[in-house]
Amino acid sequence: MPFAYALTFFCDAMLYYGAAGCLGLLRACRADLFWAPVALLAGCWLSGRLAKRGKLRWLPMAAILPALWLAGNVPGRLLTIPMAAYLPLYVYNNRRAPDYDYAADRFRHSLIGMGVVLLLATLLRARSWQRGLPYLFAYFTLNMALLRLLRHDDRVARSGRFRLLNLGGVALVCAAGFGLSQPGILAVVRTAWQWFLQNVILNLAALLLLAIQCVLYAGAWLVSLLPWIDPGDAFEVPKIAPMEGEGSALTRASESVNMLPAVVRYAMMGFGTVLVLGLAFMILRALSRRVARTETASGTDHRESLDEEEAPRARALKLRRNPEDGVRRQYRRALAQVRARGGRVAPNMNTRQILEQNGDFSDPAAMAELRELYLPVRYGGRAATKDDAARARDAAKRC
Repeated sequence: MPFAYALTFFCDAMLYYGAAGCLGLLRACRADLFWAPVALLAGCWLSGRLAKRGKLRWLPMAAILPALWLAGNVPGRLLTIPMAAYLPLYVYNNRRAPDYDYAADRFRHSLIGMGVVLLLATLLRARSWQRGLPYLFAYFTLNMALLRLLRHDDRVARSGRFRLLNLGGVALVCAAGFGLSQPGILAVVRTAWQWFLQNVILNLAALLLLAIQCVLYAGAWLVSLLPWIDPGDAFEVPKIAPMEGEGSALTRASESVNMLPAVVRYAMMGFGTVLVLGLAFMILRALSRRVARTETASGTDHRESLDEEEAPRARALKLRRNPEDGVRRQYRRALAQVRARGGRVAPNMNTRQILEQNGDFSDPAAMAELRELYLPVRYGGRAATKDDAARARDAAKRC
């Protein structure tokens, strides 16, 4: 897909300009610097369209000169030179758009670098660091669109409805970002938020604190009924200075907190301890679930890999008795044949991508038949028959 191919490069460009802006390097550049990466995007898209035509894919490199011209002044052109040099390297090293897994890993790793950039911007107190925020905003928005695009197959991604929905979503997010950057709209949003805070949230907080106070007073009264507890100590009110300001909901809430009995302090300390321990347990549980999802139920199952050693001859009888292993073995055999002929079989490619990108190195019909036999056995939990194993063996021979 030429669009996904060019969008990957454009996301890298937005990340580059966003990092440079956060470090204050866009302070002397013109405001219309955005048209420089747009020109490079057009050149990258044309290269993606001409990817199968040999040396013709290098013709769009002429977009580098318009990009340097659109950069405006000398600081903008100097800042655009690294991206102009990155475009030929990107075209040389990439003939097609990346898959979903690679793009997701690249996006996750870029967050680490962006955190380092923001830390440096904070330590250096860079001037005009806000000029990098629109580029970062575009980077995150376009990356979400790219991941959504790569998640679907080519038939869905080429449909007009899918493209219209993606374009509309990106346009709405960009329009919302532009609107929130305007002083008038920002003032309206700030006024509405302050009214909602003063009249809704703080009143609800005061009501909640009043209910908690009643419950705690009831607990203190029950504790005062114990023979070894002095009722005066149970209802002793701690002396806490009230917060500044009178008549607001926040003041009423703070006054309610100051009226808590002294015996309840231990209960609140215990509640806080339980809350902290519960949050820590939930975080550890979530992390453990994420690790478990990357593994399989048995702990030994894994994707088919061409880097494995070949099965020894002693397993031949076992393969005859277990048709599922026979189907998987024939699929690995077909993948090895495709790679030996010069095809591309990477660990992060799924079966559909292997089938679509290696049509010149295998029989598509035989590979599709083998894939139909392999997927239910590998991922569907369906038991294979001896006939399935024989069909897989014949399809692997024809591949």
